[in-house]
Amino acid sequence: MKTTSLLLALAFGVFSATTHAQQYGYPAAGAGLGAPPVPPTPPTPPAGYGTTGGYAGMSPTLSAPSMGSPYAGPTMADPYAGYGYQQPAQTNSWGSTVQQSMGGSGPSMLNYQYAEAFYRYVSPKDSDYNGSHGLGVALVMPLPTIFFLKGSFTWGSGSGEKTARAAANADYDLSTITVGGGAYMAITQKLHFVGEVGLVYANFQADGVNKSYTDGGIYVRPSLRYQVLDWMEVQAGVTVSSTDDYDSKVFDVLGYFRVFPMFDLNIGADFGNVNRGFRAGGRLRW
Repeated sequence: MKTTSLLLALAFGVFSATTHAQQYGYPAAGAGLGAPPVPPTPPTPPAGYGTTGGYAGMSPTLSAPSMGSPYAGPTMADPYAGYGYQQPAQTNSWGSTVQQSMGGSGPSMLNYQYAEAFYRYVSPKDSDYNGSHGLGVALVMPLPTIFFLKGSFTWGSGSGEKTARAAANADYDLSTITVGGGAYMAITQKLHFVGEVGLVYANFQADGVNKSYTDGGIYVRPSLRYQVLDWMEVQAGVTVSSTDDYDSKVFDVLGYFRVFPMFDLNIGADFGNVNRGFRAGGRLRW
């Protein structure tokens, strides 16, 4: 009797638990012991997904920008693209910047922005005077396009006697000033034709023989500049002026020899109808 009552109570408890689980959505007893549940079906992707207009997974399928475009950025073939950076200008074997001229990239020695300082010896053709020793300076500054400005100053002191005397005891002084400008034309990258025009002023004071003059006028100087070698330049020109007492016609020749990327040594001579001069000095370009 007791056994029958126990079995009835157990059956009633199982029935009550099953009914309670179904009422509140709990899994029935013994659930999960059979076959695993079927996973849900994934959503269907939108039209066009994974084509050339969208993305396939996490990898973009857009084509790469073309080289050199403003959106390409730097690459190994074009490292300056997209940054507005201008590559350095070509340089010659001395490392100085190649100048741009009318004929293209001209050698850097043929520029028009430099300063010169030199020693000058002047030998007058007048037999009453010995040679004079002095100094000179010149400055050339560029203007837009092919034009430039030029100014120079020379001073020398010499003796009026046929004896060698120091410059401090000299009997005469000769000084000149020129102010002008001009233009150049690059015939080739290494050959320039230069035209120059300006004013010239000369003062000669000889106390020992009581002779002096002050002269001035307009001068015109056509010349050629030729870079023979990477380190050597030659100039030759003719100066014609409206002066009376000072040289009205002068032929000059100069040689420049580069010793540093921006510095040259030079030697030269000029032959006029009144004076002959010889010079040596240096030129700084920038």
